Amino acid sequence: MMKQTNTAWQQKKWKMILAASILTAGTAPALLSSTVAEAATTHQPTAYINNVQAQYDVVIKQGITYVALTELQFLGDYTFGYNNKTKQISISTGSDKYVLIPNSKTMKKNGQNATLSSAPILVNGKAMLPLRAIGEAFGAQVRWNQTAKEAYIYTTDAAVVKDYSSADLTVAREAALHLPRFSELGQARLEIRNPLGPVDSSIQYIFEQDKKERFFIVEDNDLISYYTIKNENALLKWQANIGKDAGTIGDLFFIKTKPVAEAGTRPSVKGQTLVSFKYSRMLEETSYEIMNKSGSIHAGSIAPEKGKVIVEVPEEK
Repeated sequence: MMKQTNTAWQQKKWKMILAASILTAGTAPALLSSTVAEAATTHQPTAYINNVQAQYDVVIKQGITYVALTELQFLGDYTFGYNNKTKQISISTGSDKYVLIPNSKTMKKNGQNATLSSAPILVNGKAMLPLRAIGEAFGAQVRWNQTAKEAYIYTTDAAVVKDYSSADLTVAREAALHLPRFSELGQARLEIRNPLGPVDSSIQYIFEQDKKERFFIVEDNDLISYYTIKNENALLKWQANIGKDAGTIGDLFFIKTKPVAEAGTRPSVKGQTLVSFKYSRMLEETSYEIMNKSGSIHAGSIAPEKGKVIVEVPEEK
């Protein structure tokens, strides 16, 4: 969702920056090092935590994938601390308190010992948690995509799954944008080449008319991603970076410029009518458009519910 996705992203990003500044002030291990950066460059791995790309490097050491301790911020309301004297990492969320020690598989949860499959480590003073241990310790689900070198750490939101099954198309489409996302590109993802920044950035969501199972995301008029939904997961099937030269990409009639890069299997919308949604922060409303190959059919704008971007399209009924 445009408003929720962008706003939530900025809030989480600033939380991470704040957490980083606190940890690097001497109360916890340093958050970045040249060794970690070199490792990331060599292996080129990345991680997505609840659909948000990790802010720090992912390290693979002796076949084990590690992510920075502070990435847990994307899983929920976690606070962190490090006691240099006792060499203990403390993590708190709600009423739960965890204590971990680098290079030890023993973890305390609310005072009770538990054993992890792999121990956390320090890389040049940077606290790193094994991917699998995050699932074991914090109840998250984890996946590793070897082809794309992507780690996925996520929690399934029962409310989102329920909403996706709703007979209300507006509710179901909104939920579709929050389902866990996984890449099936068979290679590394494409990236936005020229991000516009938090103020000028834009995201457009495009669904087939009367449908919720497939959608496009157009970011900053640069990167287009196509997802299909299966088993309550959104699977990334295709991406393209678009340039400035006029042109088309197959029968994707809503794209008016030539691609400069593509990944995955290009979809087809031949004979389809599409519905697009784009949220305006300035106006606090969502503009929508029903369109086909011949052009625009209906267009309008409606203020969405707070924190959402998908609206009910009167002409789609």
